[in-house]
Amino acid sequence: MPLYELALLTAAHLEERGLGDIELMLITPEAAPLAVFGRAASEAVADLLAARKIATHLGRYATAFEESELHLVPEASVAADRVVALPRLVARPIAGVPHDAAGFIATDEHGRVRGFDDVYAAGDITRFPVKQGGIAAQQADAAAEDIAARAGAELERHAFDPILRGLVLTGSVAAYLRTELRSGRGDTSTADSEALWWPPAKIAGRYLAPFLAERAGLVPMPPPRSRVASLLEEVLP
Repeated sequence: MPLYELALLTAAHLEERGLGDIELMLITPEAAPLAVFGRAASEAVADLLAARKIATHLGRYATAFEESELHLVPEASVAADRVVALPRLVARPIAGVPHDAAGFIATDEHGRVRGFDDVYAAGDITRFPVKQGGIAAQQADAAAEDIAARAGAELERHAFDPILRGLVLTGSVAAYLRTELRSGRGDTSTADSEALWWPPAKIAGRYLAPFLAERAGLVPMPPPRSRVASLLEEVLP
């Protein structure tokens, strides 16, 4: 998602300074913009890119930038004056903890590292393919409940049930995106300019988001019940 925000915010910055004639291109291996969020959200992001006149090259990887030429795979190249590349995630293996070839750790639905009874993992180090703060918070919630239950607390454990929420800053009206990642639920993709969770922060988590908002001194009142009320309740403590 930072790639799309970078493109949109750069376009807004250039437009504000009367430099709208500078051409921006976005290159991604995805089949559609932010495809992981589903059709509705992806189409909303595609419309934002088109409105900002940002050309998109889908299904391509950049391999090298030489003499003002950006080389792509499948075989192609585009002329460019400047290139900004996002880093590829690489895990740092932890001694004694099983991991895959890329260094990522396999966990069960409660965050326990496979092969151990009392070792937990959450966040980018895990093998879950989507790396995002909100997803990490949900993994941590599942692990914390399991740890508490095993310590004797009377509570109901909930398995990790990933819901992907993303706030895309555009330079004007923000875009709120949401989808459920567990298979078998049909198309749950949602996109809106109104908040789909509360507090409407970049990192959405049932406990983490209110905590961060309070620490920052930003504790806005929840909006009145509306068509998004059921979604807001997912994050309200």
